[in-house]
Amino acid sequence: MRRSIATAAFVIAAMALGRLITDHVPLDVTAAEPFSHTGSVGKVVGLEYADVTVTAVHVTPTVMGNPASAAGGRWLIVDTEMLARTAPVTVAGLFLVDGQDRRYIASARGSECATSVKLATGVRSYASVCFDIPKKALTGARLFATRSAYDSVESNFRRDDLADIDLGISASEVDALWAQKDAINVKESSVMPPSEDRR
Repeated sequence: MRRSIATAAFVIAAMALGRLITDHVPLDVTAAEPFSHTGSVGKVVGLEYADVTVTAVHVTPTVMGNPASAAGGRWLIVDTEMLARTAPVTVAGLFLVDGQDRRYIASARGSECATSVKLATGVRSYASVCFDIPKKALTGARLFATRSAYDSVESNFRRDDLADIDLGISASEVDALWAQKDAINVKESSVMPPSEDRR
């Protein structure tokens, strides 16, 4: 008799806990959210599978390479350093989000610009990611990096680690950045930092 009462009490308590979770935890939202790790230029963002660092940011109307490519607006070029922690991995999701949450995908029009980066374990790799953007996208721009490619609903990287890196561009800097005319010579992804590879 006591065992039956204890079992019934346990079942009732489990049902009450289940109802509490259902009522107060938004499972439909939390199951789809990535684990975002924030950072800024020059700071290492540690993800489960890789370290990601933005080392420099450039704005130019022209990306040099073979062939050179002119931007529709301006090229925002983001130099990155990445290191796979424990296993080889491809960082396939590289995209830009501006201060108004508009999104821009990495461009392949600059032939040496990276749209994804393959990482060997323990080997630092360097890549320049290029975005052809309008002037309004410079303010508050952030680079996002994740191992799964971006799609319109982000389903490919839900519950995965994602780097969210502030590029440090304020509204007061936009006019000067937009006025820059010097072309940037982008080199393909390699184990050489872009600053050295451009010499």
